[in-house]
Amino acid sequence: MLRIKRVSHAYGDIVSLWDLSLEVDAGEILCLLGPSGCGKTTLLRIIAGLESEYEGDISFDGEDIRPVPVQQRGFGLMFQDFALFPHLSVADNIAYGLKRLGLRREEIDAQVQVLLQRVGLEDLDERDVASLSGGQKQRVALARSLAPNPRLLMLDEPLGSLDAQLRDQLALELRRIIKGAGLSAIYVTHDQREAYAVADRIAVMNMGSVRQHDSPRQVYRRPASVFVARFLGITNVFSASDSRIARLLDHEDGGKLRGAAWILIHPAGIRLSDSGTNDALEIAATMEDAVFRGEHFDVTVVAASGLRLSFAVGELPVNVGENLIVYIMQDAIIPLDD
Repeated sequence: MLRIKRVSHAYGDIVSLWDLSLEVDAGEILCLLGPSGCGKTTLLRIIAGLESEYEGDISFDGEDIRPVPVQQRGFGLMFQDFALFPHLSVADNIAYGLKRLGLRREEIDAQVQVLLQRVGLEDLDERDVASLSGGQKQRVALARSLAPNPRLLMLDEPLGSLDAQLRDQLALELRRIIKGAGLSAIYVTHDQREAYAVADRIAVMNMGSVRQHDSPRQVYRRPASVFVARFLGITNVFSASDSRIARLLDHEDGGKLRGAAWILIHPAGIRLSDSGTNDALEIAATMEDAVFRGEHFDVTVVAASGLRLSFAVGELPVNVGENLIVYIMQDAIIPLDD
């Protein structure tokens, strides 16, 4: 499908992409995840044909897309602000792209009804888009992007203007709709929860390059660098030279940490019970803090060495200020690149 090979781009003296290579397979949702200004949107604009000055190669189904005009690429692009036509109804917004294809009115009407049903708006076809909620507008924008049956769908922060609860709900719906349509898609976001929910694979970007490219589970469980771990909000990243962690590393016998500059003790691998923790490291510690989050507590414990660890637990076995034993799974101790 889409092949991006060693693409670089600059705005004057400012490099936005550097030697970037990625692939999107048929029926796959690839998420570009990273902070603002890391090059995500620039890459989408290059693929769409809205930016033509770049180095490297981009092909789709083996065809170089550089000389192909924007309107002939067959790619759909959905923006954060939805870009709906306020003077048109829901149905007419969705039909806009179909009319440009020269389809007969009967064909357009039938396709619009299919799309309305797919995005759950079948009773709102005549509504003024200005009267819709944010989530409804998002569905209209998605239906309009799907209408021309694009070869590739690109979504640039499509949920960025919505509140957190609605983002969580619509992220799952977006994945269901895109998968149901059998589309290949590139999804841009700076929100890791959104990326986990939507993507088949995630490319974590920073400063114009890909820092890690893997499945959502692998990106979370095995971040490749300090940047990736910290951007994902994963705590417990320590310098390997930190004297507080030296005693803990003395227990690690696999040699996997030798020569590492940074060490992650993954919060997902820390327990307060010895159930199912064969060969775990046992650390005496004190409960320093506990914050109730509804479905769990965010806790911080301090080991005798002064090492401070943060992680989540379902229930508190002791009160703040009391002593306890912390169990660290062997595979939760991960070497990181800079």
